[in-house]
Amino acid sequence: MDTDARQAKPHPEGAKREANQNTQAGPSILGLALPSISLFLIFNLVNLAVIKIVATLGTAEVAAVTTGSRIFFIVYAGIMGLSAGATALIAHAWGAKKPHDAALFASLSVKLGIALSIVASLIFMWLVPHLADVFQLAGPAKEATIDYVRFSSAFNANFAIIVLITSALRATGDGWVPLYITALCNALFLPLCAALTYGWPLLNIPELGIRGTALGGGIAYVIGSMFTWVLWRRHCLQLPYRDSNIKRDWHAVKKLWAISYPAIAEQLVIQIALFLFLSVVATYSTEAFAAYGVGLGILSITIVIGAGFGVAASALVGQELGAGNPDRAVGIGYRTLFWAVLTMTIMGGLTIYFATPLASFMVNDPEVIRLTAVFLLMLGISQPLMAVDFALGGALRGAGDTRFPLLSTFCGFLLTRMAAALLFKFLGLPVEWIFGALIADYIVKAVLIFYRFYSKVWLRPHMGTG
Repeated sequence: MDTDARQAKPHPEGAKREANQNTQAGPSILGLALPSISLFLIFNLVNLAVIKIVATLGTAEVAAVTTGSRIFFIVYAGIMGLSAGATALIAHAWGAKKPHDAALFASLSVKLGIALSIVASLIFMWLVPHLADVFQLAGPAKEATIDYVRFSSAFNANFAIIVLITSALRATGDGWVPLYITALCNALFLPLCAALTYGWPLLNIPELGIRGTALGGGIAYVIGSMFTWVLWRRHCLQLPYRDSNIKRDWHAVKKLWAISYPAIAEQLVIQIALFLFLSVVATYSTEAFAAYGVGLGILSITIVIGAGFGVAASALVGQELGAGNPDRAVGIGYRTLFWAVLTMTIMGGLTIYFATPLASFMVNDPEVIRLTAVFLLMLGISQPLMAVDFALGGALRGAGDTRFPLLSTFCGFLLTRMAAALLFKFLGLPVEWIFGALIADYIVKAVLIFYRFYSKVWLRPHMGTG
């Protein structure tokens, strides 16, 4: 009888705790999303600043950095895909109150990331002359690209260490320490790039040109990775350190790979599709090609919002599933979707309203300005659809359901955007139609991702982490 009474009328303290739990998810979403957004924004702004540093060297050096960035995106695709799989497993273990398991997956992800980046770097060091030919670079531009890629590739393992440890921290709900680490790296990155590019007579540093740009960034990554590693090894971070052995922990390696390889494949599909779409745009005119590049540069500033909410959804959904709270995981997904759609819709509206002024700020050519404004219009319309993809796609990845985002990316990017672009090209339609194909892409992805999340099929165990 007493039991029935307690069930009918919860104790006031219990009701208070339950109310606190129900209101905790909202601040947690913003508390993890905001530092992640800031981190991604810093990263993108630094990339733009690097182009500004080398711009005075000449067009060849700008082409080298632009081409090198495109090549490195393929390497980063593997690292980011691995971090997505590790995030799901670490968050799940953390939510299940198994920090020892979370530390194991973090340690394994770092070791695999180092190995993956070293192999990829060696391959691209060897292939870079041929890749420069693919991008139709010759003479000084080709030589600068070879130098930049080869010198930068030597430090990809350090970049992987920073990305994977900070991703592991975000999986535990700590978004601020990764932001501080990134801020430290970039506080060193730009001064070192500038000093080694142009020389610093006060310290007898010679002018190294494009090689100095690569070395400056690389040294910043070395310092940042060593600093992060020491903090982790000395147990100064929220995530404990645990040594791992790939042979001894082979079962965990297989589990990590099973979750990560679809995310790696998804990132590779995105990079391949971007390259193919860019090749179609390039067939129209130099102005169209330039407008697409400028538009992507502006998009990189707005897209960090969606990326930040995706990180929050992935970490928090994974934690709730690990804690055995599927209903709370669903609620977090929808709340993250609300915040992502709200903020990205506002950004989309601002992008549309200021499309022409933004384009005019970036370039002077009237035709490039016109085409950039059209492209920004398409991007502005697509922002709410991107929000669905980021927020709920992140939630699915946090649940370990990494295969479906790969499927939606394949259907949206390759089967829809590329098919539409090729059809419009075949029909002789202007490049504005090609730009419009991306709206169809994001409609398809948003519908597929939303339906998958709504179906709750993703609540089925995908990781078996217990």
